[in-house]
Amino acid sequence: MRKIRLIEQSSGNTTRAQHVIGVDESGNVIGADGPFALAVVRCPRENGEELAESLIENDLSPWKGKSKTVAANTSREERNRRTEGLIESLASREIPWRVAAGYSGESIHHKAAAVCALAKSTITADNNYRGSSILIADGAISMYGDHQEHLRSQAAKYFDGSFQSSFGSVHITGMPKADLTYPEVAAADYLAGYVTDAMRNGLSVADLPDEVGWYDSNWREPKGSPLPFYRISGVNGNYGSIQKTRVVAWITGRHPDGDTHDISSRWESSVRILNSPLLQKYLLEDVRL
Repeated sequence: MRKIRLIEQSSGNTTRAQHVIGVDESGNVIGADGPFALAVVRCPRENGEELAESLIENDLSPWKGKSKTVAANTSREERNRRTEGLIESLASREIPWRVAAGYSGESIHHKAAAVCALAKSTITADNNYRGSSILIADGAISMYGDHQEHLRSQAAKYFDGSFQSSFGSVHITGMPKADLTYPEVAAADYLAGYVTDAMRNGLSVADLPDEVGWYDSNWREPKGSPLPFYRISGVNGNYGSIQKTRVVAWITGRHPDGDTHDISSRWESSVRILNSPLLQKYLLEDVRL
């Protein structure tokens, strides 16, 4: 059976990740007061098409838009309806997610610790978890220090040798526009926005799904020797537009590296790798890609 590929590391390393943990945020996590939310969504690569379907089925337009796009073009009630539909779909497809919410700004070190704590909880709660994961934070690879140094330092403590022997490795990377490339990050983007919107409108964490909890400053661990930065292999080509190139990067488990080599003729054959008729129709028939 054809399927989307495992995430592949560059530089000739044969390490491949079987799970993607998408990370995104909403609000002012660092420095300023106000509601904020950090969200993570973990999905096995073998179920990646199902997650993309969940976004499409709830009119959340993966690869074409993100939470800000929906916010600019719909009412608050409609945005909530769509995200709540996504939440129901994640539950029915058993795709785990977590959100940490708070009000006062925190340091980059505490933010990194929160990401690791949330990611770890999506793994340890799953009795069927097997393999290694790649944690993809949306934004520049300097979002958490040089090549995600602060995130990699906290990850070294959270995903230490004992954790790896029981569950597997967790690799750390970052990617600009990851929320427009990997559905796991797109889903995290919508969930984080949903939570901060609820808090701005008078709701508390207690009023939200069980996967949402309060941020805890005690999550920060002493600084450790950082894990290596995981550099995802580039997709090595331009498939006709940046949106199409991002889709192929997701299908092949790669990074949309912006190479100008034109292989747009391979766009349709790349999409046909997918098993989902819904995804194929969505990607091949919509002129916005």
